[in-house]
Amino acid sequence: MTIPAPPRSAPAEEAAKPLRRLTGVAALVASVAVVVIVLGLAAWFRGEANQLAGSAAASNDALVDAGTTTQVCGQVREAVQRVFSYDFARLDDDERAAAEVITGPFAESFHQQFARVRELAPAQQAVVVATVPALAVKVLEGDRAVVVVFLDQQAHQGGQAKPVQAFGRLAVTAQRVNGSWKIDEAEPF
Repeated sequence: MTIPAPPRSAPAEEAAKPLRRLTGVAALVASVAVVVIVLGLAAWFRGEANQLAGSAAASNDALVDAGTTTQVCGQVREAVQRVFSYDFARLDDDERAAAEVITGPFAESFHQQFARVRELAPAQQAVVVATVPALAVKVLEGDRAVVVVFLDQQAHQGGQAKPVQAFGRLAVTAQRVNGSWKIDEAEPF
C-alpha cells in the first residue's frame, strides 16, 4: 500500500508569500520616508515663519496698517508744503502755520532758518511754493513714522518772469502729537 504524498501547494501560492512580504516591507519603508519628509518640511516651515516674525518688516505697521499710513501721508504732505513754502508779504502767517505742524528738535532749527528768510525774502519779494509730488512711509512704529518725501519748490522773485525751480528728497521723521502727525526731523538725502 502506498501512502499518498501530502498535497503540494501550487507554485503560484509559494511565489505569492515572498511577494506579499516584499510588498509589506516596501509599504513600511515608504511610510517611514513620508513621515521623515513631512517632519523635515514642518521644521523648515517653522524656521521660515520664525525668521519672518522676527524681521523688521513684521514690526513695521506701514506695511499692514493702511489707515494710519494714509493718515501719515496726508498730514506729512501738508506739513512739508507748509514748512517749505512762504510769501514775503505774509511771513508772520507762514511762520505761524508752519509752527502748527512741527515739533521737537526740528522746531528750533526751523525758526533759526526762518529768521534768515525774514532777512532776505522782503528785499527779493520772494514767494516760494512747495509741492510734494510723491512720498512713502518707510517705517511706522506706534507714534513715530519715517517718511521719504520728494519735494518740488518754485521760487518767484520780484522782477523775474521765470520762476526758479528746485527739487529734493527728504527723510522726514514724524511724531504723532495729540492725534496729529508733526515733523520732528527733516534731513535731505
